[in-house]
Amino acid sequence: MRGLSLFLLLGLALASPLDEARALYARGEMEGALSRLKPLLSGYDPPEEALLLSGFAQYRLGRVEDALYAFARLVGTLKGGPEALYGFGLALRAKGDLEGARSALEEALRQGYGDAEAVLRTLPPPSPPAPKARKTPPPFRAEKGAFFVGGKPLRVRGVNLGVALPGRFPAEFPEALWLYRAWLELLGNMGANAVRVYTLLPPAFYRALLGYNLTHPKSPLYLFQGVWTELPEEEGYGDWEGAFLEKFLLEGREVLDALHGDLRRPPKPGHAHGDYTADVSPWTLGLLVGREFEPYSVTAYNERHPGRAYRGRFVEALPGASPFAAYLAEVLDRLATYEWEAYGAARPLGFVNWPTLDPLTWESEASFQEEYRLRKARGERVEPPRAGPLHEEDTVALDPTHLRPAAGSPASLFAAYHVYPYYPDFMVNEPSLEGGRYRKYLERLEAHHGEMPLLIAEFGLPTSRGLAHFHPEGLHHGGLSEEAQAERVAALWRDIEGLGLAGGLVFAFLDEWFKKNWLFMDLEYPPERDPLWHNLLDAEENYGLLAATAKGAFRLDGDPEEWEKVPFLLREEGRFLKAHADPEYLWLLYRGPLPLRVYLDTVPGGVPVAEGFGAEFPLEVGLEGGRLLVEKGYYPYEELSHGLPGTEFLHFRGFTKPGGGPFVPFVLEPNRRRTGRDGTDYPRKTYELGALRRGEDPLGARDPTADYALGPGGLVEIRLPWGMLLITDPSRPTAWYAPEPIPIEGVGLLLEGGKPLRFAWTPWEAPAFALRLKPLYYRLKDLWRGP
Repeated sequence: MRGLSLFLLLGLALASPLDEARALYARGEMEGALSRLKPLLSGYDPPEEALLLSGFAQYRLGRVEDALYAFARLVGTLKGGPEALYGFGLALRAKGDLEGARSALEEALRQGYGDAEAVLRTLPPPSPPAPKARKTPPPFRAEKGAFFVGGKPLRVRGVNLGVALPGRFPAEFPEALWLYRAWLELLGNMGANAVRVYTLLPPAFYRALLGYNLTHPKSPLYLFQGVWTELPEEEGYGDWEGAFLEKFLLEGREVLDALHGDLRRPPKPGHAHGDYTADVSPWTLGLLVGREFEPYSVTAYNERHPGRAYRGRFVEALPGASPFAAYLAEVLDRLATYEWEAYGAARPLGFVNWPTLDPLTWESEASFQEEYRLRKARGERVEPPRAGPLHEEDTVALDPTHLRPAAGSPASLFAAYHVYPYYPDFMVNEPSLEGGRYRKYLERLEAHHGEMPLLIAEFGLPTSRGLAHFHPEGLHHGGLSEEAQAERVAALWRDIEGLGLAGGLVFAFLDEWFKKNWLFMDLEYPPERDPLWHNLLDAEENYGLLAATAKGAFRLDGDPEEWEKVPFLLREEGRFLKAHADPEYLWLLYRGPLPLRVYLDTVPGGVPVAEGFGAEFPLEVGLEGGRLLVEKGYYPYEELSHGLPGTEFLHFRGFTKPGGGPFVPFVLEPNRRRTGRDGTDYPRKTYELGALRRGEDPLGARDPTADYALGPGGLVEIRLPWGMLLITDPSRPTAWYAPEPIPIEGVGLLLEGGKPLRFAWTPWEAPAFALRLKPLYYRLKDLWRGP
């Protein structure tokens, strides 16, 4: 017996922490199992089985909150399968959220987890909707620079909840209550006290929010509910008034009915629908109307309606308010009147604004007409601004302080701005903002708004390989690793908090593949397939706390183990080459003499580097760096100038096709030259997209700015975002070409001294994806909850 015991102890000592935890759990030693699991749970992306074991161990110990969080980390990232859903359902049942429990358990059963059936039978039938009645107004105010709940100030720590999963457009909402419930659990555990949604989501979201708040009465998630609108110009209306105004107000009334659990909405394209029976109005801290209004639309309205004013029952526009501000005063007033008369409730009101329309003036931000006159006067060859609507910065203002609550109004008002450090250009050029530009901008904004609460309704930074706008203090629009994003977004929050603003809402919860950025959107074709692949060049697709990546994505680390099942493209004495495709990258694994030199052929034409092989791109990677060039005729840009030194710019040529060379650097111009109102020139900023950087992904996270990693024995692992090869749609392989992009049958590769190779991949109509919490989630958790 002593020998057997010694053998078992020795076996336990040699086992992995996960093996030890399994054995201890099986013996009923929950504390011991959790102790073995602790180091596995400390990383960014713990093993699924470790989270599952910890969730069930915590549940069996009666620590329901800890169990709920462990299961939410799995369910909210679509991991753990039906077993995680089962555990999540058990924990929700123990917390008293029976509707959430039913949703999770039914999904576990649907996925084949039979044990869920017995638990489902223990749940009482759903309660019928409560009859609607007039209410006591919720105890919310927006005044004295803050939001107040029950007379106590609340600094908003929130997240913008975009919910378009990969493969979906923004109005293709998830319908699963269990998924929303897991996401809310993740946000609550991060220390958030608010979420914002831009439009009416499906009923499942509001049922999940109700369940969360009823089971977390001391730390609820307050809601900022948006009332979305398109621009009238985009929908064929001639004006914001008349039929368009009534349509806008109808949307707002339906939103209010839904918040009070009193809406049956039939299906209609682009909108959520269903029976809204969950009353979340007691936690709806603010109604946020509108969108980032385009300046040309605001200007056109002001010109059509000079002298427009408004004085309503609850909200009024002050003398001197712009016509469009008066219009928004009417929208807010009529919605407040409806809610008061229908439900006896009122709450803080605001409209969406952004620095483009801020009430401040910036000397570095000339209008197109001002810039044209200044440049023409000094002899540049310039054309006047084109006719028609133009998006311009700092040419028209929309001032929230020109609205106020009417005397005795139960409603209150707040200002809400989307503020990013890199946009508009005055944020990076204005001399008076030097030395802490983001904070100094917020200081000026706060000074203007006085005691009106100032909510930074969007702030954030994206984790993308592409960089769409440089910032002099490193707060770029893209070009950041996930760990750099975490530290720099934390710095933005510290500015918001340090100035004592009403709060901030991080953008965004989820990486959304449908998004588009001005610098790269023309290279995504056809646009209707954009959600089917993840463009790592596009900053707009990569803001999330929750990374959405290719399922089974390799870790860039120079380790060939993940490549074992990938077949060889080339295997010969002294070297080999493998290739792999996913919805994000073309991957290459090479071992052989360095530097690696390989030509890539994607479309007809190109530089004839071998018989029958025309190359559009040469790739070279070595110990000290790497580079991807592009054939000159295929490069979508050309360098032009306005006739004087320092006036050079990159002109986008549209669709191109390759010629016979030479190869040139793939250069982009994210910051165009600007001329200030005083004639000061702010030079353009360019970078070489094809300059490749050596690096590795951290464990459980990603550094998208790293392009290749070196391994032992001359091994090189490379990943190239599809856009760097001008692949406009890898899901149905399509490449840039003239007169329009063309379907392709893979990519040709030619190693130096070798024969042409062809790599093709299987197209897809639904992307295989995975979700993962980024370091930013954990950094905000440290800030908002403490380490």
